[in-house]
Amino acid sequence: MLFSISTSLLLGSIAGYGYLKSNGVTNDAEKIQRIFANAGWVKKEKGEIKTIRLRRRRKIENGMEYVYQLPLGFDRKEIDTDLLVDGLNTKKIAFDLTKVKFNKDILKQIKQLKGVKANKQVELDFDGMLKIRVYENDLGKFEWSDDLLKGGWKVPVGNTKQGKTIYHDFDKRKHLIVAGATGFGKSVAMKMMITSLIMNKPDNVTFSLIDLKGGPAFARFKKAKQVIEFGTDNKEALQIINDVQERMNEDYKKIVDGGYEDVIEAGITKRHFIIVDEAADLADEKEALRILTDIVRKGRGAGYYVIYATQYPTAEAIPMQIKRNIPARLCYVVDSSTASTVVLDGAGAESLPEIPGRGIYKNVKQIILQTPFMSNEQIKERIMPYEEEKNELSSPTPTEDRKHALITEKA
Repeated sequence: MLFSISTSLLLGSIAGYGYLKSNGVTNDAEKIQRIFANAGWVKKEKGEIKTIRLRRRRKIENGMEYVYQLPLGFDRKEIDTDLLVDGLNTKKIAFDLTKVKFNKDILKQIKQLKGVKANKQVELDFDGMLKIRVYENDLGKFEWSDDLLKGGWKVPVGNTKQGKTIYHDFDKRKHLIVAGATGFGKSVAMKMMITSLIMNKPDNVTFSLIDLKGGPAFARFKKAKQVIEFGTDNKEALQIINDVQERMNEDYKKIVDGGYEDVIEAGITKRHFIIVDEAADLADEKEALRILTDIVRKGRGAGYYVIYATQYPTAEAIPMQIKRNIPARLCYVVDSSTASTVVLDGAGAESLPEIPGRGIYKNVKQIILQTPFMSNEQIKERIMPYEEEKNELSSPTPTEDRKHALITEKA
């Protein structure tokens, strides 16, 4: 009886301490203050050291937010997020009590229980005060669910650490740049977006798909009735872009002549998406880039939206005229701060963990998120109802009236 009570009290104490430690309620603020001091993140003025001062804290979803006042003249860019993450992720008490056997060796078993490293993540924000958000757990893998569909022209781009799903609404933001090193989610994200748009608007959406890696990313959509053009090299890309521009100009003229500002005001329900994967291969095709820039500039009013993607984000791959007209960006891991700056106009994507689907979405502010993963099997299941028999696709050939650019020829 005494043994039972003693072990219960002991295990209860251990569990309680482990709970407090795992929920970061004991000393995260002290750790942050210590990290500031050890890293030299202080302002020295006339021999006096002015420290960063904690003003308030509050509980947030999956963590805590600490708000600090910075000394006048302190450069907040000195604060290194990685140092904060390393400092906060020291070993903590975390016990798996299912492995403890209630016998005379229980104390020995408890002594052998080992702490594990925490998995806290940190976000920094500044609005006059420095806000440090400490999340207890990193973003996990985000599996696709049809519940993510919200209708309209919205597609999910990812889940935040707070558990909120972020959407890109093409009728509001029109175009999107997608970038990231190979294998970290760029093509998966675009396939998910195509599938989502077809599921949302099967009778009102059409696509011109240009896959300059040879076609593997978009080939599974070739039979979908919504795909009216498909190209895999620069010559085909130029023809497709040229045909799209002509149709766009005709539609845009009708909208303007009708006295409307755009397709939304005109009540037009159709939208056309031009999706280019590996746009870096168009860098030397000046005419194609000129036409594509015109589509990006005028397409927003005519209902022609562009998703411009590359795994090699350079100034040549994403020209300034394209960037100026596409403020919305989705960037996965890249290999340098220079590449991150090309996409996001600032560093950050180079420091993302090497987790497929982990990215930064920039609309007005930058948001770190995990993009939902939709498998090829899930895509096939959702696209199959919209497939139709087509001739083997080769290069697009314009019709005489150029109203429908896709006349297929057998290879």
